[in-house]
Amino acid sequence: MSRSSTIARAAIAFLMTIASANNASAAAASCRQAAQHLVTLIKSSWPSSDQTNAGATGDMIELIMRKSPAGVVVGTTRSKLTYSRQKFTALAERLKPPFTPSSELLTALDDLDQEIVVIALPGTNMLAASSIGGTAHCNSTVFFSTASRRARLVEGPESWKNDGGASCGVTRSFASIDRMPFVIDDSLDFGPSLISTLTLTPWIDGKWAEPCQADFVFAPHFDTKNLRNDWARLNDWAKNDCETDCEGFRRAALELVRQTQLDPAGAEARLLAAMTSPQREEYLRLKRIADRPDAPDPPASDDDAKRPAAAAALTVTSPLVLPMVVGDRVLLATVGHFTIGWRIFSDWKVSVEAGEADHTREIARFAIGMTQGPIIAATVK
Repeated sequence: MSRSSTIARAAIAFLMTIASANNASAAAASCRQAAQHLVTLIKSSWPSSDQTNAGATGDMIELIMRKSPAGVVVGTTRSKLTYSRQKFTALAERLKPPFTPSSELLTALDDLDQEIVVIALPGTNMLAASSIGGTAHCNSTVFFSTASRRARLVEGPESWKNDGGASCGVTRSFASIDRMPFVIDDSLDFGPSLISTLTLTPWIDGKWAEPCQADFVFAPHFDTKNLRNDWARLNDWAKNDCETDCEGFRRAALELVRQTQLDPAGAEARLLAAMTSPQREEYLRLKRIADRPDAPDPPASDDDAKRPAAAAALTVTSPLVLPMVVGDRVLLATVGHFTIGWRIFSDWKVSVEAGEADHTREIARFAIGMTQGPIIAATVK
């Protein structure tokens, strides 16, 4: 090979490398622009709640799609079915345009959960067959393109491989934003975390590009009536023994939850500072005679961003112990999130104990709902 040919080939390779880098940079910028578009739409649609208005329900993409926003087209559901090769092949003949699934596609579909949804990815000739399976609600998706009555399997995004469970517990949507097709995973859940991430994976020039994301932080919205579950029935609660002031107890329970969510490490000190000296002594006596072990104190932090995480770690099996004052009574309260199996829910349980000679006795329990309230911050990266 001549020296001039070698130089020419090196120049071509260099130019291709530059072009590839430029394309990747443009794709990343386009993804971030689309994410910022979603952030703007979500901020304008998300309820600015207080205790008299309900917090938001449902995932963020569903919320904005109710208003048919400009520049966003959601994927059309083409079919829902209980999967078998025979049923899917028959469905393929009925769809427009019809197609014949390849054996490679059918083999990939065999790995999905039985109940599947077939959705069109806007702006492409691709379809997505998705299922949600297992107690962790894990998403599985098979992509395929259709042309000339044939269906070709399309590999999923590289970032989905060995994702360590990142597809579990998310809501997956298919949409185009400013005419660019995306798969969007929304991590907004019903757990105690007050953060959520939208992960956008774009389809550009016939291939999946690197994802970008929008991170949201929410203020808490508390509710004493609208709860994730009927906790009293699920836990077989007996009637509260709070006599004629159960509503006063409920208000006090709500305030304990507020203090805990605000700063679990500093909640006890703030409550004690508002009590009289005899009240503090009675609370310390109750702690000594309580027939239950104390949970370790949550770590203190001056970082406001870390406090919600500390509050989210408190559960009914590892609650925070706090003083409660109702009228002239000093009581012992425990505060933690409800759990079912491995799941931790956003709703709080407050148990109230009264002192009786040398022990304490539970006299009341309350459930306090917590959902994502107003958006505090949203960042795109």
